[in-house]
Amino acid sequence: MKTPRLLTLAALLVAAVEAASAADAIPVAISTDTGGPSTRAVLTFSKPVACHVVETAGKVQVACDQAIAPSPAKGTLGDAILAGFALEGDRALAFTTGRGYRKVESFEIRNPSRLVLDFEGERGGAQAAAAAPAVAPGKSGTIIVIDPGHGGVEVGAVGVSGLEEKAVTLDLARRLAVLLQKQGITAVLTRDEDRVMPLDDRTAIANQNRAELFLSIHLNASKRKSAIGAETYYLSADATDAEARTLAALENKAYQSPDAPQATPVSPPDHGLELILWDLAQNSYLAESSRLAESIQKELNALTGVRDRGVRQAPFRVLMGATMPAILVEVGFISNPEEETRLKADDYKDKIVDAIARAVADFRRGVAALDTGGGSSGASRP
Repeated sequence: MKTPRLLTLAALLVAAVEAASAADAIPVAISTDTGGPSTRAVLTFSKPVACHVVETAGKVQVACDQAIAPSPAKGTLGDAILAGFALEGDRALAFTTGRGYRKVESFEIRNPSRLVLDFEGERGGAQAAAAAPAVAPGKSGTIIVIDPGHGGVEVGAVGVSGLEEKAVTLDLARRLAVLLQKQGITAVLTRDEDRVMPLDDRTAIANQNRAELFLSIHLNASKRKSAIGAETYYLSADATDAEARTLAALENKAYQSPDAPQATPVSPPDHGLELILWDLAQNSYLAESSRLAESIQKELNALTGVRDRGVRQAPFRVLMGATMPAILVEVGFISNPEEETRLKADDYKDKIVDAIARAVADFRRGVAALDTGGGSSGASRP
């Protein structure tokens, strides 16, 4: 028979073990999207951890090989496909499925480490209708994510008079959002204020919103003050030329916030398995990204009236992970005094976003024509 002293020591030992386990638990941020005929849950881990998905009657469990600390630890969604979720023990998260649930698909994303769960609902019928709430007024089913480059302490390029890239890109993104909304598109900005936004979070926003397109807006800079005009890029592990490779390397050093523990340090952009995997992932959107880049480049060339600097490819980290056509556009050289002066003028900024909006409309018409077998993407300009 154990003495009271031994029982006390055993209890203290158990408490110490539990406390150590809790301290070592890996933080997991949970976000959900209940719009549409499927419900998506995204688990963002503070560091890589091995997990596997197990489906049982009325439940989908994510079991990990280490203790996890989800935030929130539980949630009630009131969704026809996914009723809610809760922590089970210290290593598993259980999702309770609803009456409209049909099956689950999952995939992993690196840097930051994420597990994406797509809970699919019944196709058609009352259950699907219940699972897909009506679109809110002023919003459409088409979403385009606009990414204003830089932000916060990461000011980006600075012109000779002190004009900062981060301020211009945010202004352009807001103006572009207004024009896209006039096309019946819901525009989502990765940031709508002057704050730090880690590179990996930007495409994560596009993925979580299931965006049709991802547009990252930047301003260029060069030691040659005479450099002028726009350049448009899409993702590739191999840069088009040395200038494209250098530009991507500079952009990839964008500030990573210490308040965003889920963001891991940026690895060299032109090396490693991770970039190769994301390059392969973008291959399915390569042709569409190229067509979108060509359309935007053509419109911006017409606006500036300068020689075509061309569409290029480069390993931009901000494009890595996008599960849709994604481009980065350098709308002009802030290092050129004349171009910097124009970028301060409202009417010139309106012309820039009008050119991009026309290009987006042209691209979307071309995609629709291809989908219906109606011809190529070379639709006429509105």
